[in-house]
Amino acid sequence: METELLGRAGSGDQAAFAVIYQEHAPPVFRYLRLRVPTATVAEDLTSEAFLRAWRKLPDFRPDVGSFTGWLYTIADNLLRDHRKSARYRRELLDGKDHDGPDLRGGADRLALARIEAAALRRCLADLSEPQRECVRLRFFAGLSVAEVAETMNKNPNSIRALQHRAVRTLATLLAETEKA
Repeated sequence: METELLGRAGSGDQAAFAVIYQEHAPPVFRYLRLRVPTATVAEDLTSEAFLRAWRKLPDFRPDVGSFTGWLYTIADNLLRDHRKSARYRRELLDGKDHDGPDLRGGADRLALARIEAAALRRCLADLSEPQRECVRLRFFAGLSVAEVAETMNKNPNSIRALQHRAVRTLATLLAETEKA
């Protein structure tokens, strides 16, 4: 089904590309949102990723790799370009969370959510870069093992092992954080 949609979209069928966009945009957004300071920037990068994919779709070769892996490569390249930009440096210097949490849940709920998020960020920082990337792609971006393997240029069995070690390490680190 996706191969047919890609073929139609590559021939200029906007409706077919809209279906592809609806399926792939939410996980690409989640993937980018974890790496940039605001949801607005993640939305901009997601839109740009799909615009580039639309323009380059006739060049996409399904025999070389999956569309999902190709799309995440585009998103990664945009992210690298964004991090080199002056805008990114201003966002970092600003230091504000422009997409702050929803305050309707009460102050105690907000405080607990912030503590849990901070603990998870600290524990994720203690993972190796490949483990961190695997966790982000699998659990935050919602990719399958095969898609993560393609994105990270590894085989699926090594991704499963990497994921297992990462989750086990995270569980240990979070348990130690709760004890402290």
